[in-house]
Amino acid sequence: MPGLHLVHDVLDAQLVDRLQRKIGRVDSLVLVLEEGRPPRVATILIGGPERARRIGRWAVALERMLRAIGRFRGAGVSAIPFDAVRRIGDTIQVDVDGDGLEAGHLEGWLAEHFIRRIPGSGANAGEERK
Repeated sequence: MPGLHLVHDVLDAQLVDRLQRKIGRVDSLVLVLEEGRPPRVATILIGGPERARRIGRWAVALERMLRAIGRFRGAGVSAIPFDAVRRIGDTIQVDVDGDGLEAGHLEGWLAEHFIRRIPGSGANAGEERK
């Protein structure tokens, strides 16, 4: 993939699984450094704790909270091997099953128990119209 700019083309890009379902955004990347060779991307990380860490210092408390919730909900950060990337375009297609990713379980639980209760979140749009 010549000319790939990781920050512009990959970081924060929407990921879709092999069934074309949105599974999150690229929150972080793991690079491998080997003597005498250029760095290479090894892993894509997705999940709330990784996202919180990138936001800034104030997000440290948020990161800790998400990790604590993750321990109880069986969720956290998911690692996707960069070898699973099939296409980089408007979205990044990966050859994984999104249902098997830990990060999705936590985000689904948060959406169900908290985000849907926020007015205007879109999750309860049908209820607002009644």
